[in-house]
Amino acid sequence: MKTTLRVLGLSIALVGGMFAYLFVAFGTRARLPPEPLRAVTRAEALAALEGERAVAAQLGMTLSEEGEEAVTAVDGVGVWRRPIALGARECVAVIVAAYGYQTPRAVAVQDVAADSSRITTHPLAPLSVHRGMEGLVAQAQWCNWEARARVAVAETRATDPVTSSPYHEGVLHYAVYRGPWERVGGPGSLTRGDLSAQGLAALGAAPAVLSAQPQVPAGARSLGPAIDLTMAGARLLPASAATYQRLYDAVRGELDVGVNPRVDPFVPPGDRWGLGLPVNFQQVVAAVRRGATPPPLHDAVLAVGVNRFRRVVLVVDRGRLGASCATLMFTRLVVAQRAALTRHDGDGPGTELRSEGNVVLDEACPARGVAIYTADDTDQEAYRLNVYATPE
Repeated sequence: MKTTLRVLGLSIALVGGMFAYLFVAFGTRARLPPEPLRAVTRAEALAALEGERAVAAQLGMTLSEEGEEAVTAVDGVGVWRRPIALGARECVAVIVAAYGYQTPRAVAVQDVAADSSRITTHPLAPLSVHRGMEGLVAQAQWCNWEARARVAVAETRATDPVTSSPYHEGVLHYAVYRGPWERVGGPGSLTRGDLSAQGLAALGAAPAVLSAQPQVPAGARSLGPAIDLTMAGARLLPASAATYQRLYDAVRGELDVGVNPRVDPFVPPGDRWGLGLPVNFQQVVAAVRRGATPPPLHDAVLAVGVNRFRRVVLVVDRGRLGASCATLMFTRLVVAQRAALTRHDGDGPGTELRSEGNVVLDEACPARGVAIYTADDTDQEAYRLNVYATPE
């Protein structure tokens, strides 16, 4: 019995001793200073920046300024900003790398009207922003069409996420590259940064039309002035009973009641296709509706599935274009934004047309039949139509 108690006592003492040892060991370890956080070296940051220099140089840009500035993280984020006087038809690339206890989180090119104390999101989004960088370098690119001042803004993150950490100092190394629009190729050729749809639209139609010129078919002959396809309504080409009937039947669908699709009434001066317009178009409309009182005007929208709709931008009688083979060239009037149109020759979802950048080409050879062209119902941008006679 005594032997059993002695063994039990020794066991309890051994376990107690182990707990005491662990408590002292962890207590001592807790009082030890933390291991110092390794800083990013300047050599590492510059090595990462070299690769991004090559990206800008491949676009035809050259270095215009370079430097370093200290950055202090406040609440885990550091901010660097620099004004950029950007000329007409000039492109820019802003490259940033950081060393010390900072790494780039994002870099942006912004409008000067934006709040440059941070990379903005509202009401003016960055013209170009490169976000989500976990590495040592970031690059944003942008092209101006007209001379306008911009501002570059970079945000850094502290390598130690603890806000009370003493490791929050760093140095940002920046390099600004520039190049002419013609050499770079405009926004459509840029390879770094997410371009703002709002900023691209603000560049206007001229750069979009310029970027589309290489898409004009070889040997093409223009059949008339360019036509802008806008939100004003579906364009009829020509404005005739045949094209209106096709539009009416398509948007009416299975409805028993009449419909009243919005038709774009504008006809460019000297438009050869305007000759198809009947003397009294209202008589044509009344005949198509079979005398029914027209309901209020509504947008010409084509149903292509359950709760799926597309906006009609054009109805064309290809046999009336004046050529045995014709090519319709649609240019989305926003540079560097993909054109997306569908042709409907009958019922069904239609045929999605192949696009090259902001251009869609549709060739009809022989040119005959009446077709409808639609855009996504969320697409609010205008298209420009050019019609060409092309070789057989």
